[in-house]
Amino acid sequence: MEVPHRVGMLVYPDAQLLDIAGPLEVFARTARWLQARRCLAVPAYSVELVAASAGPVATSSGIAVVARHGFETEEAFDTLLVTGGIGYASACRDAALMAWVARHAARVPRLGSICTGALVLAAAGVLDGRAATTHWDYLDLLAAQAPGCRVDREAIYVRSGHVYTSAGVTAGIDLALGLVEQDWGRAVAVAVARELVVYRRRTAAQAQVSRFLEAERRGDRFGELQLWILDHLGGDLSVERLAQVVAMSVRNFSRQFRARMGETPAAFVLRLRVEEACRRLEEGGASLKDIARQCGFADEQALRRAFRRQLGVLPQAYRRHTTAA
Repeated sequence: MEVPHRVGMLVYPDAQLLDIAGPLEVFARTARWLQARRCLAVPAYSVELVAASAGPVATSSGIAVVARHGFETEEAFDTLLVTGGIGYASACRDAALMAWVARHAARVPRLGSICTGALVLAAAGVLDGRAATTHWDYLDLLAAQAPGCRVDREAIYVRSGHVYTSAGVTAGIDLALGLVEQDWGRAVAVAVARELVVYRRRTAAQAQVSRFLEAERRGDRFGELQLWILDHLGGDLSVERLAQVVAMSVRNFSRQFRARMGETPAAFVLRLRVEEACRRLEEGGASLKDIARQCGFADEQALRRAFRRQLGVLPQAYRRHTTAA
């Protein structure tokens, strides 16, 4: 790159500070990493804030950020992101802001939103005919406000053409790392994630609500059972054992489980075991034999069969892809 890739972030009163700082720090850290490791003469990225008018903008945390540009300045950004936060509703009613978003959405090469920033894009008509996501607690609102949008209720972030939307708050970091990977490759994205001490870079398709949180939200015997399963993935999780844990007959348990969970107990357990095996493979170190045993598979061959059936790849290939640096 001969000039920095300009990343702009649209901010407004009562925006979420982490929605702003998290993604922008990814780009800034990437620029520093590339200058130090690749000896780039020019920073790979520059980051700038834009608001209705240049100057300080108060976030919902009480900390103010300073916008360099106002709407009167027609800046040409390479990537434009829209923050989320509790101020999104007021932003959606701001005619000048809506007009500015719609105008720039039509010409910026890459447009994205963090968390409830997707509702701002929806209000500006940007998401019509596109797939999108947002914070899990606002998915129904996004579907209601943008009936022409295909709402993805699971993904960490979604790409639809040149428009990217991310799930809640810290998912903006995952989106930013995904954009860095597009620009500079996976090795750079992984290295930056490590410098930021991000536990791991989540893929776009990874569920935004963890199985533990999902189980805790249920608040019924099946939620308690789900937590129990997650703590006993390496043990006996036959339908007989699960029915015993919740003190139900096998027949009644199987029927109620499928009605409430949308799949059979065996399919549910297998999915959780594969997800846990994925996590352990991404962490590296453990052998396939150990991972198979820890996740409740009979042997390595059973692990391979489950991966091929559910993910379409073998465990070794999955590990190489997710740990390459």
